[in-house]
Amino acid sequence: MASTPAPIPAFSAVSTPPLTAPVFHATERWRKPVSFLFAAAWLGVALVIRPHGFQDTAHSFMEMTGFLMLIVAALGRVWAFAYIGGRKNQELCRGGPYSLTRNPLYLFSFIGVCGAGLALQSPALFATATLFFLGYYAVVIRAEERRLKDLFGLAFTKYCTEVPRFWPHWRKPQSALELTISSRLLNRCLLEVFWFLAAIVVIEVIEMAKSDHWWFVWSTPF
Repeated sequence: MASTPAPIPAFSAVSTPPLTAPVFHATERWRKPVSFLFAAAWLGVALVIRPHGFQDTAHSFMEMTGFLMLIVAALGRVWAFAYIGGRKNQELCRGGPYSLTRNPLYLFSFIGVCGAGLALQSPALFATATLFFLGYYAVVIRAEERRLKDLFGLAFTKYCTEVPRFWPHWRKPQSALELTISSRLLNRCLLEVFWFLAAIVVIEVIEMAKSDHWWFVWSTPF
């Protein structure tokens, strides 16, 4: 009788806590402030422009696609956080979404950012957010990789040869039999995800205001 193959572990066998505290690069420390400032400026522009063809059939389809991407982003971040929550910088996570891409949290955030641009029916906002994310976070990811290589050594190097940095493998993910996450970290995860879903409501309010001319907006050619 054939034996059942053992499940692939969600974390690397080299998963003991590092002996020294991780040293974060300045790029990593400034990630959230820079992202917040860009998001605030980007949203400010979204409040005062209205793209040509606003709310026609094509733009309405763009909006629905954007909302779907925001939902995918929220669910994807919960999935990724279930594997990495509380274990970052202590264990080399390789299961779930981390078996498809080395940066699933950033990937799903990227999907959410693109979704917000599409939901606002603005190709210009979509392009701006996409270019900023891909450009800035490429630098952030490389800084994080240098730190992870220092922490996990050959295990991380091997992981890099097997799993792509950002754009995922299209294959069945390697799932863990069970996962444990603290309620505190789960609450933090849900709070972060809330903003992706709240964006749907905020975008609807912005579009209602533009439709009813609650304030002056500039029309854009695209």
